[in-house]
Amino acid sequence: MLTKKTRSTALRITNVMLAVLLCPVAAWGWGDQGHKIVAVIAADNLTPTAQIHVASILGAQPNKSATATAMEAAAILPDRPEFREEYPLTKPWHFIDICLKDRRIDVPGECHEGNCVTAKIDEYSKRLKDANYDRWGAAGDLAFLIHFVGDIHQPLHAANNGDLGGNCVIVDLRSLETNLHAVWDTTVVRDLEYEIDSGKPETTAHKLERTYAAEKELDAWVPGHTDDIAWESNQIAHSEIYEALKLPVEPCVPPAAVCGNKPKVELNSSYLDHADAIAGHQLAKAGFRLASLLNEIWTQPVAMNDTMHAASPAVVPIVSSAVTDQIVGNRRSKIYAWPGCGTYDKMAPENRVEFPSRDAAEQAGYRAARNCP
Repeated sequence: MLTKKTRSTALRITNVMLAVLLCPVAAWGWGDQGHKIVAVIAADNLTPTAQIHVASILGAQPNKSATATAMEAAAILPDRPEFREEYPLTKPWHFIDICLKDRRIDVPGECHEGNCVTAKIDEYSKRLKDANYDRWGAAGDLAFLIHFVGDIHQPLHAANNGDLGGNCVIVDLRSLETNLHAVWDTTVVRDLEYEIDSGKPETTAHKLERTYAAEKELDAWVPGHTDDIAWESNQIAHSEIYEALKLPVEPCVPPAAVCGNKPKVELNSSYLDHADAIAGHQLAKAGFRLASLLNEIWTQPVAMNDTMHAASPAVVPIVSSAVTDQIVGNRRSKIYAWPGCGTYDKMAPENRVEFPSRDAAEQAGYRAARNCP
């Protein structure tokens, strides 16, 4: 596990509150930071053959750095607000509601009509291996696969306690409230980054790689065992989230359409420390397993231009927009910028804060830079 540093409770809670404040209310997956960490770890562990395929599909130079950057952009595409609004049918693809009362044998039955994260991982793995792409083309299908492998390792994306995967459990963080699912999606990951003293997904990814290097071979992807990974995440949610917070096991049927009277829980520093360690381990496993899966998909050299021609023209600009629309704020000056602004590339790494939109930046108290196009 990661070595813990001595920090005051007051500083710890301040960092957590800041992370929550900067997170979107609706939580899908690990959040941008977590998905980027998974992508970087995976990029670092691709075989040369798989790296060339991935770079070709995503329109990147065939080197590790460029491939990692392209994978980071692709990883967060399925969570972009404009993408979710245009393709709402993809919403259930990000999770599988395995009830805490379920047994391992019940897992396949919780994936209704193939619209869940386990089925979609298997589907997009096969599509990419067979070069049989759907409406989103090679680039879109690869973006989905990168994202969903991250999702399945977020414990609350494979668990349900009659609470919509923790979305109905209100969390009290010193008068700032959000839900338990959002805390695990984004707050815990941000806190993990601050603990590592990076604040950047790339630095965090490399730290996690070193920390869990001995487990890399154990985390090889085994085709046909996607349900086992979902069950593993479910059991982590059961013991490390629900039991740790002393939340009773509730029936999952009939499914909750809206949140009723669910408990409010307080997350103390000890719980958050433990959550950081669990999340870091899960992110490392996701990165190693994603690399192993991509290495298994592509074992033959890429044919010149074949994969790029297979990509849908409508997909590549969407993948690119995940980078070009990035809003970054300076936590010291409280000014935000975007590519093309004079200050965008001049911010010190430790001062950079990422936002999903300009509205989110302004709601957090930031103003736009005056030297932007």
